[in-house]
Amino acid sequence: MIQNLRILFFTVLSILISEQAALSQADLLRTEIEKIIIHDTEISYKKTPGFIIGIIDGDSTYTFSFGKKQKSTKSILTDTDVFEAGSSTKIFTALLTDILVQQKKLRYTDKINDYIPETYINPRCADITIADLINHQSGMPRRPDWFGKQEKEVQNPYAHYNTEHLLSFYRDFIPEKKAFTYAHTNYALLEVIIEEATGSNLGDLMDSWIFKPLGMAQSFIDFPERKKNLVTIGYDRAGKETQPWEFESFKASEGLKISLQDMLVFLKAIMSVYPAYVLDYDFNQWQSEADYEESTNIFKGWQILDLKNYRIYSHSGKTSGHTSFVAMVPDTRTAVVIFANSSIGTEDLGIQILRMINYNWKRKAYKS
Repeated sequence: MIQNLRILFFTVLSILISEQAALSQADLLRTEIEKIIIHDTEISYKKTPGFIIGIIDGDSTYTFSFGKKQKSTKSILTDTDVFEAGSSTKIFTALLTDILVQQKKLRYTDKINDYIPETYINPRCADITIADLINHQSGMPRRPDWFGKQEKEVQNPYAHYNTEHLLSFYRDFIPEKKAFTYAHTNYALLEVIIEEATGSNLGDLMDSWIFKPLGMAQSFIDFPERKKNLVTIGYDRAGKETQPWEFESFKASEGLKISLQDMLVFLKAIMSVYPAYVLDYDFNQWQSEADYEESTNIFKGWQILDLKNYRIYSHSGKTSGHTSFVAMVPDTRTAVVIFANSSIGTEDLGIQILRMINYNWKRKAYKS
């Protein structure tokens, strides 16, 4: 009996010590983040009322909320609040494509004309492949020509641009050459291809292959009426409340709604469950050199920065009322996510935090 009580005592003591250590580490991290915000950024809580930060550091996860959830209240953002991911949606679409390739429903070398409805096939684009779309090597423009003709709401640019508009643009498009141009159009066409190849819509596929298997309960692509109130209120550059974006097309490019909690789950999975997706698949053959920064490449939806001995995978996104930043260093099992409730966001805070938790890029890689 006495022996059992001793075991129980030391077990409880061990748990309390572990919890206290984790709390101390969280307090330390928050202090360092606050220093970065004050001394190394010009973040304004008038322009960006609130933002929430998630950090993965090995087996530990931390979340920190700053500012306010809404201007009119004192409540703070939580890790289950849902944000618009904007262009960060592309890393999910690229993973879904990779899964469909493994399921032999697609091949990266497939010509996109093979999946375009016959009425809209463009023989001038006969050489463009699925890989070209994923890595922004198709030569397509950022948005389709004359996109603005269908833009009836400035703060809701995709609400009236449907798939027929997109395919009509594709049919008439005259490419100059296959070269890098970061383009939302690439992923809008990829959405058409995915749905044609599977006979399912993008939202259902994301649910079946990514969200449900990973337990991501606050993530969705399609935007049923009942889900509108789930999205955190955002603010435009003038500080006015915005409504979430709605999509007739371009969901695969910018349509994801997601919580911080779910994004952290996703990144943990990428660094463990799906490492081959970004780490091992013929990187030198697949990478696409981005022309906007010498040391940056595009690979399977990710923007990859080679810095010293570190390979940083990142993406960011922006809508009328939200911004997102996602970055990870798989070699050190570290990652940072920031969601903000304004279109202005948090500048380069995310990359500065990533550098801080990697000890100013002096951290050693984990042994595999």
